[in-house]
Amino acid sequence: MTKKATIIPIILPTPFDVGPVNCVLLKGDAVTLVDSGAKTEESREILISSLKEHGLTFKDLDQYICTHYHPDHAGLSKEIQDFGVPTLMLQEAVPYVSVDREFTEWAESFYMNLYDSFGVPNSLGRIELVKLRKYRTFSNPFVPDILPAPGDAVPGHEGFVFLKTPGHAPDHLSLYSESEGILIGGDVLLPHISSNALLEPPPMGGTERPKTLLQYRETLQHLLALHLEMVYPGHGEPFTNAHDLIRKRLLDHNERAKALEHLLSDEPLTVFELCARLFPKLYEKQLGLVVSEVAGHLDLLESEGRVSIDKEEATFYYRRTGVVR
Repeated sequence: MTKKATIIPIILPTPFDVGPVNCVLLKGDAVTLVDSGAKTEESREILISSLKEHGLTFKDLDQYICTHYHPDHAGLSKEIQDFGVPTLMLQEAVPYVSVDREFTEWAESFYMNLYDSFGVPNSLGRIELVKLRKYRTFSNPFVPDILPAPGDAVPGHEGFVFLKTPGHAPDHLSLYSESEGILIGGDVLLPHISSNALLEPPPMGGTERPKTLLQYRETLQHLLALHLEMVYPGHGEPFTNAHDLIRKRLLDHNERAKALEHLLSDEPLTVFELCARLFPKLYEKQLGLVVSEVAGHLDLLESEGRVSIDKEEATFYYRRTGVVR
């Protein structure tokens, strides 16, 4: 007889501004851990003690699923895998979590060139590169054992399937049970803050930057069509008002885009100039997040024909083309 899954959230501290991260222990016909927290001693000890409270160690896990490559979710993946636990992620995660040298160099070059085109001073761009390298140290490199395809059944948990939910990260996956309306969603939808659609490099050899906010909006529209009763997010408390929250997030995107459109009413501006005007207290401290936010909403405006891009030498300038709505 199939055993109905028991869902047990495990809250772990992180050294990041986002605060604690939620992992999930899923107990059914299989014992599954979803996400593992950052690679810190404090996080490791709390994860081990939390499993112990349920009579488990890493060796007792039947499988480990990581929702995406960010270190606050993937940091202890290698340690869990070293206990012989099969590790599952989407194919898109491999170059990130394996820290493929060629891909890493490609990505760093992409970010520096992108910042240049956005008008970011070279000194600030290099600081962001240092921060990115530091960020990576909170996760050890590994290669997933199993690469499920979207729509595949989650082994040992009848009714659950893997969903590909990109936007916040290119490799983002969620676990979904249609019959129960349950989404174990990682960072795809958070109750208290909006998930950043972070800038990402194209695949190796590609030239066009992925439009991550547009990807994320497609993901949200897909989720809006699903039966959602309960969402277990990567940060914050589990919640039930998913459809209302999705509509709010989409509306918030439109409002932020409108604010940018207004800023462009008098003159064309670079992404960096828009960052400084829209986030005057944050743009230097959290440049990577702010640039992702501004560039994503400019992509939205461009997709609707409301801005155009002029290139002067190596720098892009955004110009308003339409009437502010």
